[in-house]
Amino acid sequence: MAVTGLAKSILLLVCATVLIAGVLRGSAGAAATPQSVRAQPGGSGWNANATAFRGQNGAQFVYTCPFYGTAGAVYGTDVYTDDSSVCTAAVHTGRITLAGGGSVTIEIRPGQSSYKASTRNGITSNSWGTWSGSFVVVDAKPGNPGVGSGGTGWELTATRFRTFLGARFAYGCPANGKPGSVWGTNVYTDDSSVCTAAVHVGRITIAKGGTVTIEMRPGQTSYEGSKRNGITSASWNTWGGSFVFVGAQGPAPPPTGTATGTVLVNGQQFTGGTIPYGAKLDVTSGTLTMSTSLGTVAIYGDGTLPAQAVLTRTSEKVNKKNQPLVQLTLTGGDFTGCTPRTTSGRASGSAHEKPKPKPVRSLWGKGKGKFRTKGRYSSATVRGTEWLTTDRCDGTLTTVKKGVVTVKDFTRSKTVKVKAGQSYLAPSHR
Repeated sequence: MAVTGLAKSILLLVCATVLIAGVLRGSAGAAATPQSVRAQPGGSGWNANATAFRGQNGAQFVYTCPFYGTAGAVYGTDVYTDDSSVCTAAVHTGRITLAGGGSVTIEIRPGQSSYKASTRNGITSNSWGTWSGSFVVVDAKPGNPGVGSGGTGWELTATRFRTFLGARFAYGCPANGKPGSVWGTNVYTDDSSVCTAAVHVGRITIAKGGTVTIEMRPGQTSYEGSKRNGITSASWNTWGGSFVFVGAQGPAPPPTGTATGTVLVNGQQFTGGTIPYGAKLDVTSGTLTMSTSLGTVAIYGDGTLPAQAVLTRTSEKVNKKNQPLVQLTLTGGDFTGCTPRTTSGRASGSAHEKPKPKPVRSLWGKGKGKFRTKGRYSSATVRGTEWLTTDRCDGTLTTVKKGVVTVKDFTRSKTVKVKAGQSYLAPSHR
């Protein structure tokens, strides 16, 4: 009996030990399993900070940042003082934008001995010394405000949207508006008249007006002026904000032109005004200067040959993308005298004389922009140069006085570059 009692005591002791060890292992295992932190509501608005949650280190809070916010004060980089604007700190980190806003999750951290300043994503944070509480941005869901309203009127600019980089705004431009000041080409200073810039870039006309959409861009170190579609933009140096036009491109407005000498458009004498695409131009005895959405060009004859062309808008493929061009296709002239005579030949029975280099028609061009002249056997594409296209009996001759011209030879099926002082003949026959 004594032995049996001792055995029971030992058995009970062993069981108790095993039970306690199991409990301890279970507790250790539970502690080793990480628990997810559930974010709690934090606040809303661009002025909201995290001071109310100071000391709750490791806790997470969600903030709502409305569209088109106004940046607040921020102290620090990546780790921010808890009195910083949470939404603005999220912009500084690149999680959201001022325009789009969104939902931002932060985590509370202990205070730091110092906070470093920096400029990121259009936001400049401040430096600070010792502070009692901090936070970091751990997650965000950016918002999408769509296209905002810029307003209606030719006097309106985009300066008030400068901080909303990437945001888009629609502007209404009434018909028969009064043009304002514009700085830049394609990329415009944000204090430019949006509607006037839209005319300059070729989106609308002054007479018809319309609705245009812009996208806000950072400021540039320089802006290049140019003359397009009857609007002359100015050049400028460094400026703090810019915009470009986006969205569907409407029909290109027709060119406007001025004439010296005798210029005919569709058979009628032309002194100035709008020139429709598809028009037949005759500059044999005059000079026509045209301003288009793609640049400005002056065309004229050499005083001896017919200088006639049809004005069209076309395109060419560059880097797999279609780029618009203004094309002048030479017309007129008498080619009946170019037919080679046939003579008898002893060996083959007949032979053809080579066509003579007799010029039939020609057209000079001088300007800056995207233009092409098209003759019978080649086309000449230019970006800013002075060149002559001559259709002769033996082919199309391209002569370059200034700049570089890209000539497409229809007969040989090849493309060549012709520099200033050079000529290239695309033959009528191989």
